[in-house]
Amino acid sequence: MQNQTMVTKNIKNFQARSSRLVFVKASLVSALLVSPWVSAPLIAKTFDQPADSVQWRASEFAGYSLALQKCTTCHSAHYAEYQPPSAGAAYWKAQVLRMKNVFKAPLTDEEAQTVVEYLSQNYGSARK
Repeated sequence: MQNQTMVTKNIKNFQARSSRLVFVKASLVSALLVSPWVSAPLIAKTFDQPADSVQWRASEFAGYSLALQKCTTCHSAHYAEYQPPSAGAAYWKAQVLRMKNVFKAPLTDEEAQTVVEYLSQNYGSARK
């Protein structure tokens, strides 16, 4: 009888120590995960973009209005101006698809093709 009481006591002590150890480990992990966010000041950051000094080249192509709406959300017309003037439609297609697929530009496939036509006609080798 005394041995059973001793065994029961040992089991209860072991369970109590185990649960305290799990609690301590969980607390330590929580503290490590949360502390960088808690200790960092929560300050809103703002960024004022400079005024655009280069505008998109006006055109009758539908891609002009798409460039104003979609492309300008990420960059100015400077990006198009600094591309090689000898660039053909294949070059512009690669650039637009990169913007769409890599940088997640909000363009449908049809809109992308329309922008490619505009860019190659106004900034590339096909310009007049």
